[in-house]
Amino acid sequence: MLSLRVVVLAIVCLGFTGRGLAWADPAQVDYIEDPYAEHVTRGTTARLGTAVGFLYGERVDAVAIGGTTAVGQRMGRLTLEAELALIALEGRNAGPHLGDAERLGVVARYDVLRLGPRWVGANSLFAIYVEGGAAVAWNHWYVPRTNEPMRIVPEDTKRVEGQAGFGIMLDHRLQEATSVRRVGWFLGWRLALAPHASEPATVCRGVSCTTVVATPGSGGGDDRLIDRSMLFQSSMAVTW
Repeated sequence: MLSLRVVVLAIVCLGFTGRGLAWADPAQVDYIEDPYAEHVTRGTTARLGTAVGFLYGERVDAVAIGGTTAVGQRMGRLTLEAELALIALEGRNAGPHLGDAERLGVVARYDVLRLGPRWVGANSLFAIYVEGGAAVAWNHWYVPRTNEPMRIVPEDTKRVEGQAGFGIMLDHRLQEATSVRRVGWFLGWRLALAPHASEPATVCRGVSCTTVVATPGSGGGDDRLIDRSMLFQSSMAVTW
């Protein structure tokens, strides 16, 4: 079975080498004379955006704030991407900086509903999409500074997450002949789930830490079966 890293690398390579295949499609042209012509959504795509949400299931619930970047290949309604997210983990209610996280994974996105230019305007496309994928997630937690209050500090974790989401896309075709043929905006929600594993943690104040022993039903996340996170994502994408 191929590892997730091999799949990510394969999608990245497809994104940068698939352009020639996309240009071979006779329906794909450099110049669109009719702004109301049918959309042909094929080619290499790159995406850059933000992610804001919540991380649950660890010893401390955290607010997640960060950015995402992705590269992949569009094949009509279906898009395959390799995605990287860099996230800061913050305490709730403007609390302290708790740690950082990374997500590296693959995502398949499908446009279940499309409205073309005769509905939304010349050269424009509106879509409602669903997506699913998998990622490796790393969470890194920091010991509080000496001037910060005592708090629980979980052990760093690495786990595989299943991901599912939905959202909307506004995609605009550039009518003139340019290297970039489409510019799009995505707005969506992403849910990530992973089996919960009881991890050790410490209660720290500055450099002084005490090990926490968790028992089922005591709270702090160890009585949960699933760890989950919900992210609200906004991003811009280009297709060439």
